[in-house]
Amino acid sequence: MCACPWRLHVFTAVLVLAAHLIKVLSCGEAGGGARLAKRYVGLYTGPYFDPSAPNNITTQLGTHAYLPCKVRQLSNKSVSWIRRRDAHILTVDRFTFIADERFQAFLVEATDTWTLQVKYVQARDAGVYECQVGTEPKMSHFVQLNVVVPKIEIVGESDLYVKAGSTVSLKCVITQALEEPAYIFWYHNDERVLNYDKSLVEIRMERVAPDTTVGNLIIYSPRREDSGNYSCSPSNLDSASVVLHVLSGEQPAAMQHGNGAVQLGSPLGALLCAALGGALGAPAPPARPLLRLLALVAVTLLFPVLCHDEDEPK
Repeated sequence: MCACPWRLHVFTAVLVLAAHLIKVLSCGEAGGGARLAKRYVGLYTGPYFDPSAPNNITTQLGTHAYLPCKVRQLSNKSVSWIRRRDAHILTVDRFTFIADERFQAFLVEATDTWTLQVKYVQARDAGVYECQVGTEPKMSHFVQLNVVVPKIEIVGESDLYVKAGSTVSLKCVITQALEEPAYIFWYHNDERVLNYDKSLVEIRMERVAPDTTVGNLIIYSPRREDSGNYSCSPSNLDSASVVLHVLSGEQPAAMQHGNGAVQLGSPLGALLCAALGGALGAPAPPARPLLRLLALVAVTLLFPVLCHDEDEPK
């Protein structure tokens, strides 16, 4: 007989505790496969939104936006993202419920954050988005998405006149941009301009301010065939364009400003076009003989006066 029965009781208790510990660690379940419910202690006894998560996100047109929803102690509750302007359910957990493939939700487990990703953001994506947790009653966290639309323009007039052989510099200025574009492509009549030969064409891009980028297209010794529409197209943004006119020989009358030259865009030029019935390249309105006659009389009276003014010494 054992003289120390208490040792037997201790050994039995240790075996029971060890068996229970092994069951918990290996299975993680009890009671016929029923899931063990977590018990939370402290201020929150269930899911809650982390107050440190941002609720105002600003992104640039054409980039990707990431809207965070940080939910603590979520347990087995589902998380949905809803677009407030039309109450459209975008995602539920990792499943997407909208035909627009730009929307996707994913979980960053290390931070308990369900993030809604919006690819290639458009101006119409701006607005409020709701992160909803499937509790009873429902819990909601709202995130405002702001979309910044950069301004793009080519410096100067929409029509540019240059002499053949002179250097042309086109500047594409992008302002109000949070991010510098990855590239700026230039197109001539819808065909991309390449700068393989830098003695003919040179393309530059420079960030001149925190929100401003300048793209520069330099054409050395342009020829008549270099005329046409030129457009700058930054990555993920709209484009801007200008029409280049390369002139050879004498300048046309529309560009001259010397003595005796008549500009077609001037009132006198308009009268001449109407009086001569398209002799200067602008067709006269049909069935208006009286108007043409009056225009011809006006030109006859004004021309000597203009010539007299030009002949007077300055």
